[in-house]
Amino acid sequence: MSTRTFGFITATLFALCLMAPGATLARGEQPDCEAARKAAQAEIDAACPCDSASAHAEHVRCVTKKLRDLTACTPSAEGKKVCGTVPRMCAAKIRRLAARSACGKPAGTVTCCVPKQRDCAGDTTPGDGQKDGTCTGTTRKCDRVADCMVPKCEL
Repeated sequence: MSTRTFGFITATLFALCLMAPGATLARGEQPDCEAARKAAQAEIDAACPCDSASAHAEHVRCVTKKLRDLTACTPSAEGKKVCGTVPRMCAAKIRRLAARSACGKPAGTVTCCVPKQRDCAGDTTPGDGQKDGTCTGTTRKCDRVADCMVPKCEL
């Protein structure tokens, strides 16, 4: 796939995500993706069991297909748009978790998430409750060093 095609697909997906209305979200409000993942986990596990995945790519494709179903919007009998249980803005985050999993990998493969500590730079008054600093190497705002703990997951 060329860079140009990839860019077009990315831009199209981004536009579709922006057009998909959140059921109860105000404009600019972010959905709780962790709660959405927990609510949908049983359905995803039933459709894409980790134990029976013959290949990792097969498992990720299965999760992607199920997420497509869980985020789909269809017209109701009254003509209103009814969307699935998972907000579209959360689908990529949930799919990323499947991509980082050990499902379909050789036996004995595990995913380890090790926290990586970064420094909080630029906050002249740490601990005051105001996030005036920035975690080094990121754009994340911080008030103290504890705000800069970043999990790093590897197989």
